[in-house]
Amino acid sequence: MWGVTGQPRPLMPRRPAVAASRVSLWLRPGQRDLTQALTGVSGPATEIRARDWSLVLTAGGIPHTLKRQGPGWRLLVPRRRAEAALLEISAYTAERRDIVLPDPEAIPDRPSVWFAVLCWMGIATAVWGVFLGETALFGHQIVWRTLGAGDSTAMLGGQWWRAATALCLHADPAHLFGNAVCGSVFLILLCRETGLGYGFALTLAAGICGNVLKATIQGPGLHFLGASTAVFGTLGVLGGVRLMCRWPPLSARRSAPAGAALMLLAMLGAGSEDGGAVDLAGHLFGFLSGAVLGLAAGFRLDRRGRPGPWAQGLWGLWCLVALSMAWGLALAAGRP
Repeated sequence: MWGVTGQPRPLMPRRPAVAASRVSLWLRPGQRDLTQALTGVSGPATEIRARDWSLVLTAGGIPHTLKRQGPGWRLLVPRRRAEAALLEISAYTAERRDIVLPDPEAIPDRPSVWFAVLCWMGIATAVWGVFLGETALFGHQIVWRTLGAGDSTAMLGGQWWRAATALCLHADPAHLFGNAVCGSVFLILLCRETGLGYGFALTLAAGICGNVLKATIQGPGLHFLGASTAVFGTLGVLGGVRLMCRWPPLSARRSAPAGAALMLLAMLGAGSEDGGAVDLAGHLFGFLSGAVLGLAAGFRLDRRGRPGPWAQGLWGLWCLVALSMAWGLALAAGRP
């Protein structure tokens, strides 16, 4: 610009613009501060609470403003909509009151089950030891392996109880001891998540399903025995349960059981349950069956929690009844 004398007029410095982040605490005309009415104190609300209020009012179509005050926030609403805003937030608070949110620093409530698992596995190992040989019963010599060993040809012919009885039979004491030790370790980890009876039931179901899948998919001519299918089923169940749990969040630590099972499957590619190659297909089918059961069980556990003592007892009773019925059918079929 030019002045009256014709000399250029010096430019006046512009007023610096106010930073966009600067917030005034002065209320606009017609606005009401609802912070104290909602919190019961005169100070500002926390950011998490203020953001929740904002989401509720946005969903309800109520205009509002969040104002920063020191470390906290204040909620401003037009006076004509103040009562409606209070009702919306009160309804939201009442709905959330009975919801228990997870505490990231809380120690998970897992029962101590190692002693009970070891006791029950000790009993099972003793019974399995009896099945290693022959037993004289009511004047008849019973060869347990002949009655209950896995035989896909017989299973496809209708003897499906062998899917359960084969889990109780082993080739020799070393085979029996190895399955008992590995099964005990994995069962302790699983039962800490599910409870004692429910964990044993899932393990037995995974082993039976694995043997059924093996006989169905691979066809006749297969002979197998041993609890290793159920042992790998336990790993699959444990991985599925851990993966379906929403809290704590998914991590490498929670995925460890699945990785451990795959590593064991790769490592156990040679050897024998009954003198031949390791039943790698049975291990794989047991693990896959357990994974499916574990995902379903984890979905239920994540929403309803572990079954109570009575339910745990009923699941344990189901295991005993299922195995007893399977051996009853085997004895009836082998009766001369």
